[in-house]
Amino acid sequence: MSFLDDVKKFGKNLTDKGKDIVEITKLNSQISSEKENIKGIYLKIGEQVYQEFKNGTESPYAELCGQIAEIEAKIQELSDKVLELKNALKCPSCGAEVTKENAFCPKCGTKLGE
Repeated sequence: MSFLDDVKKFGKNLTDKGKDIVEITKLNSQISSEKENIKGIYLKIGEQVYQEFKNGTESPYAELCGQIAEIEAKIQELSDKVLELKNALKCPSCGAEVTKENAFCPKCGTKLGE
């Protein structure tokens, strides 16, 4: 009977280990989810700080915000080059991409000037 007891004990250990692995996986998933929540809050904090910087509020993060402003300007410059290569422009009302041949924006109907 000792052999059967050993087999039962081994089977029980495997079952317990399997349950532990499932529980660990669930907990790690919850931890990852909570970390993503924190990242989202960090993002919101950063966006608020940057908006305050853009509105002229003094901030200890002014240097970092200035770097963001420089990157945004570079992105705008690159986006303008892409539009130029596509023979397109942005609608001044809704921001939709419109070919230069259009007289009106197909999305919002705004008349496009020369």
